[in-house]
Amino acid sequence: MNRRPPEGVVLCAGLGALALFTLVYSRWMHVTNATTVSLTFLMIVLLVATLARLRTAVAMSLAAMLSFNFFFLPPVGTFAISDLHNWVSLFAFLTVSLVASNLSATARERTQEALQRQADLLEERKSAELSRQRDELKSMLLASLAHDLRTPLTAMRVAASNLQQTWLNDSERRVQSDIVLTEIERLTRLFQNILEMARIDAGAKSGEVRWVHPSEILAAAREHVEQTIRQHTLTERIDPDRPIEVDPRAIATAIAYVLENAAQYSPPGAAIGVEMTVDAGGLTVRVRDRGPGVPVADLPHIFDRFYRGAAAKARASGTGMGLAIARGLLAAAGGRIAAANDPQGGAVFTIVVPARSRDAGTGDDA
Repeated sequence: MNRRPPEGVVLCAGLGALALFTLVYSRWMHVTNATTVSLTFLMIVLLVATLARLRTAVAMSLAAMLSFNFFFLPPVGTFAISDLHNWVSLFAFLTVSLVASNLSATARERTQEALQRQADLLEERKSAELSRQRDELKSMLLASLAHDLRTPLTAMRVAASNLQQTWLNDSERRVQSDIVLTEIERLTRLFQNILEMARIDAGAKSGEVRWVHPSEILAAAREHVEQTIRQHTLTERIDPDRPIEVDPRAIATAIAYVLENAAQYSPPGAAIGVEMTVDAGGLTVRVRDRGPGVPVADLPHIFDRFYRGAAAKARASGTGMGLAIARGLLAAAGGRIAAANDPQGGAVFTIVVPARSRDAGTGDDA
């Protein structure tokens, strides 16, 4: 809705315009035509009525009537009226100005009411749309959780049953044991996702900030997703591996989610590249996978919680929480994350965390 100017400002502006035209018509132009004067004054009254309340418009109408009478109706210079026709002209002017002011004020108020109803309706629609989206997210999350719980539990039950068989040799038992460990890790990651999302929603502060080597952060991230990335070759490059002052838990966990995502979308056996660079601005981490890349339409939403693009929905598992959690953890630590497609294939995730750094040998801040 448009903001209305103060009543006092409108009234003063109207009285000023009335005084100006009165001076011009009576002293400079010597206008004696009552119709010209009354139409001009009526225009000023209507302009005031469009900007102010009815009471201000009425006050303006009375001021215009008095000015019209004193300066333009004979005998000029008095409030007396000698001619009956002038009485008719004066009261006609007052009646028209009051009626027009009332109509203008009423129209303006109705317009404001209509705009307010429109704003309320838009707000209701927005609330309804948000409620619908929340319901969809809840349904999608429950469906994903049900699937992601049922799949590992079924696999563990089958593997555990197989381990009870006496005819399995040592190699086959190791395979079944690996299945159990892998599915346990998947369940553990699922519950970690839920807990991390709850911490982010609750606005939990990041952990302890301390001096740590980037290689230690990467080692912790690898340990988080050891079972998930074991079918892939992890190529690492750290330059230089000098201490930085960060929250190592938050950064390692965020990198782990990105590594997990890279493993899920890369073919088995494909390499996943990790580059870590320390400079005056802090830590930069780039994770490159060898998957199909991120569809252009999904790039703006890839870090939204529970968002799963067309390629992700074709996969059997996933809740769309991992990258959203990574972004939340990095934001809490003052960092950021971005995604892009590598011209040579695959996706590239870039993590930037502002941090102080120092030379490993001297301990001096960089």
